[in-house]
Amino acid sequence: MYMYIPSVQSVLTAGLALTGMLTEPSTVADGKVMDYAVEKCVDADGNKRCTKPFLVTKSTCYKIEWKTDGALTHTTAEVRDAGSYELVYYRDTDGEWTPKKGELVYLDFKPKVMGTGNDTVEYKVTTCE
Repeated sequence: MYMYIPSVQSVLTAGLALTGMLTEPSTVADGKVMDYAVEKCVDADGNKRCTKPFLVTKSTCYKIEWKTDGALTHTTAEVRDAGSYELVYYRDTDGEWTPKKGELVYLDFKPKVMGTGNDTVEYKVTTCE
């Protein structure tokens, strides 16, 4: 009768898998909204200008990506607290964000080029690799 003694590598791999460190990035939020040219989440015409709220976890890395339709456009992604509407974080380009606390947030996309706005923004938020 033999007794199996796992190697250090197999124990470490199993531990990392259990903590989620070997998992693929997962999508937290994605979709399309109008940019935030009209500063309301739903404008008078019923256009959605903010994402649905989603939960972020303290010290977890998130990758924020977006693109805006239009010939000459640039939008800033704004992360806001879903309860207070307070600005929590913003970026001018795709990139990573690690929240300092867990909270329910949403995104809006503020146009930054004078005379532009009312364009569709396609976005995706995933956990980092």
